[in-house]
Amino acid sequence: MSILQDIYTDQYSPLETQPKPPEKLRAEIYSLFEKIEEEMGREFAEKYWNCLCDEENFLNYASFREGFRLGVSLMTELL
Repeated sequence: MSILQDIYTDQYSPLETQPKPPEKLRAEIYSLFEKIEEEMGREFAEKYWNCLCDEENFLNYASFREGFRLGVSLMTELL
């Protein structure tokens, strides 16, 4: 089945195709977060983490939007 058919039939999931970060990097991030939590307190660490997540969500959406725009531009060139 093509990707277009998968999208149309609601069977495409970009989450399944996204690469996962290396385990070493994930461990390093969580280790750093724990240090921040110890030094600055849990409330600050959670607010900081939430801000990082919001930023990541925004960047992911911006990348998706740009990719969609590129795909549409490429398709219109074919016409």
